Amino acid sequence: MIRVLIAMFACQLAVALAAFTLPVVTPAAAQSIGFKAELVGYYTSLMLVGAMISTMATSKFIHGSGALRVSQASLIFAGLGLAAMPLASMPYTALPVMIVSALLIGFSYGLAIPASSHLLVKVTPSHLTSRVLSIQHAAVPAGGALSGLALPYLEIQLGWEGAVFCAAASCFALALVLQPWRQKLDYGRRGHESAIYGGLGSAIITVLRHPPLRLLAAASGAYAAMQFCFVSLFVTFAIARTGFSLQSVATAMSGGLAVSIGARILWGWAADIFASRLILAGLGLSMAATAFIATTLGPNWPYFALVLLAIGFGSTGTAWQGVYLAEVARKAPEGRVVEATSGCMTATFLGGLVGPGVAAALTITSGNLADGFIFIGAVTLLFGLLFLRKAKHRFD
Repeated sequence: MIRVLIAMFACQLAVALAAFTLPVVTPAAAQSIGFKAELVGYYTSLMLVGAMISTMATSKFIHGSGALRVSQASLIFAGLGLAAMPLASMPYTALPVMIVSALLIGFSYGLAIPASSHLLVKVTPSHLTSRVLSIQHAAVPAGGALSGLALPYLEIQLGWEGAVFCAAASCFALALVLQPWRQKLDYGRRGHESAIYGGLGSAIITVLRHPPLRLLAAASGAYAAMQFCFVSLFVTFAIARTGFSLQSVATAMSGGLAVSIGARILWGWAADIFASRLILAGLGLSMAATAFIATTLGPNWPYFALVLLAIGFGSTGTAWQGVYLAEVARKAPEGRVVEATSGCMTATFLGGLVGPGVAAALTITSGNLADGFIFIGAVTLLFGLLFLRKAKHRFD
């Protein structure tokens, strides 16, 4: 189990590193490519679209080729998406190259999570599922931290193109390192299924036919909306309300994201001892409370309080995924963990894609920056209460 966890952690780390690469190197890349730095938000949206597409079809490929092979494919997609970025410097290629790059890295992200969940659930005792999946998913913020530390240094030494190629090379190298494990871990393959039933159809049907999965999928969309609203809107909102500098607010947000690494593991440990739904309820209620508190931000707020607010977001809004994925695995029908994970993750990515847009639209309509946080907070409050009600009725 430990070896599989290490392998899947490394895979998720590399894929997360790929997803964070462009936002980190944008200041250097924007000038040579010739695009506005603020357009990186559209790149992230395209990544989520790619993730939605690939995660819906993942079950077909896992059952046909094996989860480790799919993990290798996710690394190849990530490497190709990274390697394509420098080609955007060529005349008239920036837009199509960046679209292809975003979709490839999105495909990678959508494949990696169901594949790693499938492998880890197979080798993990049921009473350790939440903490193991939480540790594995802590690779996402760890990948973000690694990108923030390593890529700026590589950019100074090798240029932004060299930094990107180094990240791509790490993905390709890890795919090769995993190859000797393929026969041992990819046993029990079913052979190829139809693209409709074995992929998209099977994932969606599995979720729709099982009420516990429907609740988890819907809640994950709300929680993901909160997560991406924090990442996308917190800095702008805090600067406008408090007058702190960009550097100060960005540092506070980075601290919150760093705390989420430990928080994910902590919530996974708690979920293996208490009811998983009770932990998900607490996370939803805490996200809502944090969002509502954020609406009171003002010039009289001390910086320490802003840091605590960012930690509140980081330890709840970006730390729920491991507990959620473990609960999806528990509630999945026998032999359908991959389909359940793929179907639920589709809702997760959709929430991450739509949430910030809805929050921004509310802000534009009302002219009040706080309305987006109020709306997302109300939605997470609703699902927190639903989980709390379920946990009271059935303490699992």
